[in-house]
Amino acid sequence: MRLKTKVVLIIAGLLLGVSITGSIINYLKNVRDTQAQLQNTSLPLSVDNIYTEIQQRMIEPLLVSSLMSHDTFLRDWLMEGETDMNGIVRYLTEIQQKYDIFTTFLVSDKTKNYYHARGLIDVVNKENSADAWYFRFMAQPEPYEINLDYNANLSESLIMFINYKVMNYKNEIIGATGVGVKIMNIEAMLNSFKTKYKYDVYFVSESGEITLFAKGLNKRGNISTIEGLKEIKESVFKGEKSQFEYKGKEGEYLLNTKYIDKLKLHLFVEINKKEYINEIKKTFYVNLSISLLVTLLVTLIIIYTINIYQNQLVQLANEDALTGLANRRKFNEQFEKRYKLYKKGVNRLTLLLIDIDDFKEVNDTFGHLVGDDTLMRVAEILRTELRVSDIIARWGGEEFALLLVDVLPQKAMEIAQKICHAIREDALLQDMLQQKLTVSIGLGELTSLESQDGLVHKVDLALYEAKKAGKDQVIVA
Repeated sequence: MRLKTKVVLIIAGLLLGVSITGSIINYLKNVRDTQAQLQNTSLPLSVDNIYTEIQQRMIEPLLVSSLMSHDTFLRDWLMEGETDMNGIVRYLTEIQQKYDIFTTFLVSDKTKNYYHARGLIDVVNKENSADAWYFRFMAQPEPYEINLDYNANLSESLIMFINYKVMNYKNEIIGATGVGVKIMNIEAMLNSFKTKYKYDVYFVSESGEITLFAKGLNKRGNISTIEGLKEIKESVFKGEKSQFEYKGKEGEYLLNTKYIDKLKLHLFVEINKKEYINEIKKTFYVNLSISLLVTLLVTLIIIYTINIYQNQLVQLANEDALTGLANRRKFNEQFEKRYKLYKKGVNRLTLLLIDIDDFKEVNDTFGHLVGDDTLMRVAEILRTELRVSDIIARWGGEEFALLLVDVLPQKAMEIAQKICHAIREDALLQDMLQQKLTVSIGLGELTSLESQDGLVHKVDLALYEAKKAGKDQVIVA
């Protein structure tokens, strides 16, 4: 059984066991035992469930805003003069529709133009109080902020804006971008927690202000002025513990807190003990029936989350971040698979090691950004010259590796020469470097007596001979 399946089954079993056991204990035990169960099991578990849902509802817009701020198209569009209005409108509209977000925006620091999916709708001005957010945000050192504001251009609705600074390739500020989420959608989510879990859920800023809450919450303002909460405020903000008991005007409360770093907000999940105890008998049998559904829901969320991170980890482990080609590790895995087939007499395998000539001079003359662009362009050329069955990877630094499958020696030599010619005569590279770029190639075919390392060694020696012989040529091992 796969490790992921085992983990999911264990977690699902634990959740199911906790749900059923908790229901029975709540029914049989007295108030003291119920309180202990709330503190140690139900409330912490519910905080995790709520946090998972908040991640899906609220942190996704933050990730989208971050994605926009680092988008090459958006940054290039600002730096190139903001000329293609249709392009930026199409971009903002597609982001808005793809992620089902209420609004998307972009503000240019150069022109102060405020762009929206509808086009250019405003020009921010220091004299306009409605635009003060922008200049305040630009003066802050943080790369992003979460701001609650009424927007005159968006039907005067209260919007949660997630603003992200846009930097050029020199790490200089060139604008701000982000998304807006309607507060009424967040309020609906918080109300749903009250219905599902009977907990009051709200968010508190680092200054103590209750910023996001359901309409039914009986607390407003700063927690430093609220009876019971003001006594534990310091402990909450210091992170000394996450579970609290306090007495307020309307009863005794159990409280769990969790700091959400990405939102810069404290999540408060609390319950009035009297309310819960009165309901516990009524919900006992219901809890038994819904425990399976809750476990299934949480298990699906866990599976979904694990799959996302697993796919990301696989991509990071197998792909070169700069060129998008396979990395050396992935190349060796594919090489080993082809090698096993080769030992069975199935394939012919030919290895090419390609090294960009005088690449250090490119970095020294034009800088590492141009060097990176050069590597990416060479990778694009290599992709176009190969078949689907062939394997290409960034071997390391300015070196690439190609594994040709079922290619005769003469054809392999033609491919190598074609690669040399394509790179040497590429107009984009010549325009970028103001001269022709050349590569040296070592080429060798696997023989029945050779190992994988043996083939790599002899091809590497051939590449060395190509360099030694004057570069811009192919040497066969």
